[in-house]
Amino acid sequence: MAEEAPRVTRRATEFTFDTVRVDSFLEALERMASGQLEERLPISAAHDVLDAIAHAINVLVGELSFNDARAKEAQVEKEAQLRHAVVSAETRSNAILKAIPDLMFVMRRDGTYVDYHARNPNALFVPPTVFIGRKVRDVMPPALAETFMDALERASQSEDPVVVEYELPMDEPRHFEARIVRAGGDRLLSIVRDVTDSKRASELNRDLARRLIVSQEVERQRIARELHDDISQRIAMLSTEIDTMAAQTDSEATRARLRVLSARTCDIATDVHDMSYALHPSWLKTLGLVSAVQSLCRDASKQRSLRVSFTHSSIPRTLDGDISLCVYRIVQEALHNIARHSQAEEANVNIACNDGHITLQIADAGVGFDPRHLSSASLGLASIRERVAVLKGRLSIDAARGGGTQITVHIPLA
Repeated sequence: MAEEAPRVTRRATEFTFDTVRVDSFLEALERMASGQLEERLPISAAHDVLDAIAHAINVLVGELSFNDARAKEAQVEKEAQLRHAVVSAETRSNAILKAIPDLMFVMRRDGTYVDYHARNPNALFVPPTVFIGRKVRDVMPPALAETFMDALERASQSEDPVVVEYELPMDEPRHFEARIVRAGGDRLLSIVRDVTDSKRASELNRDLARRLIVSQEVERQRIARELHDDISQRIAMLSTEIDTMAAQTDSEATRARLRVLSARTCDIATDVHDMSYALHPSWLKTLGLVSAVQSLCRDASKQRSLRVSFTHSSIPRTLDGDISLCVYRIVQEALHNIARHSQAEEANVNIACNDGHITLQIADAGVGFDPRHLSSASLGLASIRERVAVLKGRLSIDAARGGGTQITVHIPLA
């Protein structure tokens, strides 16, 4: 141990460096610290402690430079991927927009038009230069503008779309349907579809249905008249002849047999009379809607083991014939369906007039049905739906399996 001490002391005394070299070393460190990672510390031929430190720092800086280069490459690659994703998204969005025939408008909550999309610019009410940056009240007709402002306010406070149906006086009257949804912040998206063709088709279908119903009623009236004026008269004559034969015969057995035939003939005459009335309710014109429906409910209670209660309120003494016939036929069809399908013992019919509408409600507590899967009741309900549509009324069906059925009809008097 005594021999090792002088050697350590001798090495310690060798730590002397050239000041110029040290200054150069420090300047290189400063440049490297400022971000010049390509800089390297000088290494002399002496291979002393300073050179060892410089070598270690150069190795460390080299690793940092390599990692920085890899990070830059990764960043460049990530940016390229993001650019590609953005371009792909824009391409896909443009393709979708080109495929959508609907008009689209981006609007603020205050009604200002911000942006739009129109595959066919001719479908716009006014050119973009007229409406972009302006408000709905500056562009649309006053009444329609207020409707849109109300819709924008409701849409801004709801997660569900708000639907507005309206008409615009363009080259010809055009009908549109706008669906307005929130689009973030104070902006809303309005998707507008031209429904003129479908509305016209619907009106044509409604007109066809009206003509079919009118033709059906005319045919019913003809058959009812034939039954009443011809068949009923012939049956009455037959009944009279049977009674005459019964009075002229000497055989009691024959008389009894003829009396049975006469009774059966009377039953047939009654059935024919009821059939004639069902086909064309003459009481509807002579006694009015209330009396006719009351008679219908009374007959249903007698013939079908169904207790039908009938209430009414504020019904005008005179009603449009089409409305009276529509209400009567709906009650007739509904009671038929109840007696045939519902298994209910009671039914309620109510007719009321308020706010310029005739309101009809028919309810039972029977087995009910699923309105989405109409089966045996579908034909009758389809007939009811067509009759209501012809008079521009509204039909709602509240039904559930095991929960009974309620049919509500609103028909405008005008």
